[in-house]
Amino acid sequence: MRRACIRSRRLLFLVVVVGVCGVVAGAAWAREGAPRLAFGNEFHLSPAIEEDVRFWIDVFTRYALGEAIVHDRGNPSHVLAVVPLRSGRSGEIDDVRRRYLKLTAALRTASSRDLSRLLAPFGPPLAPRSITDAADRIRVQPGQREVFRASLLRSQRYLPMLRKVLSAAGVPPELAYLPHVESSFDTDAESRAGAIGLWQLMPETARELLLRVDDEVDERRQPHKATAAAATYLRDAYDRLESWPLAVTSYNHGLGGTLRAVASVGSRHLHDILAHHSSPSFGFASRSFYALFLAAVHVAENEDWYFPEIAEMRRREYVVQKGDSLWLIARRHGVTVERIRSANKLTESARLQLGQRIMMPG
Repeated sequence: MRRACIRSRRLLFLVVVVGVCGVVAGAAWAREGAPRLAFGNEFHLSPAIEEDVRFWIDVFTRYALGEAIVHDRGNPSHVLAVVPLRSGRSGEIDDVRRRYLKLTAALRTASSRDLSRLLAPFGPPLAPRSITDAADRIRVQPGQREVFRASLLRSQRYLPMLRKVLSAAGVPPELAYLPHVESSFDTDAESRAGAIGLWQLMPETARELLLRVDDEVDERRQPHKATAAAATYLRDAYDRLESWPLAVTSYNHGLGGTLRAVASVGSRHLHDILAHHSSPSFGFASRSFYALFLAAVHVAENEDWYFPEIAEMRRREYVVQKGDSLWLIARRHGVTVERIRSANKLTESARLQLGQRIMMPG
């Protein structure tokens, strides 16, 4: 019986180690030749979060919705395994987490002699303690490649306006990419908590920012007005926090919570707060938000490298000009109106907007 248990534990451990080896090797291969991480002076990339940024870049560009990334909540870049999903629904993801919680818990009872011998062929960084310590911090993150690709395509319609509004408010242009994280540039996006629109504003926050939110009108769904409100919030957050990384963090954690974190740690540097601030409300989402944002900025600014198929699509785009109609555009490009409607999912009653991007059928 004891020998059977030992064999079982060895098998479990090998499953984890092989999974980690494959993930580490794959990540190294995926980054070979990738654009370097570089951000504006306003957005500091500390060594402490660089690997977290790279983790989120992989989530956005490497892993698909049908893949579950099993990783350490306290150290996101510590990936235990990547598991294929059948449906990708929350119940299946919860089941993956439960299985790996059970698996890593079992590793804790294996003898140190057996663990050392099993690990010897693999070498660092696969130390037994680093793996078994993650047992209480297992988290499962579905890949987002398809989601981010769609977000990049949608963003082209709004980015010129966003940059103009943010610039007028004195907000760095990189923050035009924040909706990639918040709503995937879906103006109708709604969260379970009640946040709505491009910038995922909560009702009370929107009203404080002078947006109308009632049974008849919800200006959170209006891209220009919502962007102006978000710009006001971000500028005010920066003026009070004196740090753009903290202002970005506050967009998830709240201005009051971020100010309390600054006061408790006695520092306006995000890396100090991440290292020393502890609060039940300062959970994984808030702690990861700045790294998540930097990853979105990096991918958006290097989309041709991460999503080369989008560059090809861009070459087939047509930007609607003044006086254009579907009939004129179709005639100019030698295609039928019906093919343009089909390629762009346009109804017969759809009206063209100045500056709208239309995909021309091949």
